[in-house]
Amino acid sequence: MPNVFRRVHAPVVTAVTLCLSKAGDEVKGEVKLADGRQFSTTGVLPIAQAFGIAVHVANEGGMEIVVIDPQSAWKPSWGTLEG
Repeated sequence: MPNVFRRVHAPVVTAVTLCLSKAGDEVKGEVKLADGRQFSTTGVLPIAQAFGIAVHVANEGGMEIVVIDPQSAWKPSWGTLEG
C-alpha cells in the first residue's frame, strides 16, 4: 500500500512539513517542525535526506507528514500526494 501525503500551502503546526523545491531536474527538501508557535527548519537538503528526517520525526512523534510543493516536484514513486 503506497504512502499517502497531504498537500498544503503553509507549514502545519501539528504535522511535519516537507517543503519541496526544484532546480532543473534536482529536487531538494526542507523539513519544518513547530515548536510552540515557532517553526524550526533543517535548511535545504538533498531530497533523500530531507524525506528520511521527515519520516523519522513523524514516526517518533506520531505526526502526519504534509507537503508544500509549489513547483510540482513530487514524484509518484514517493507515494500519493493528495490535495
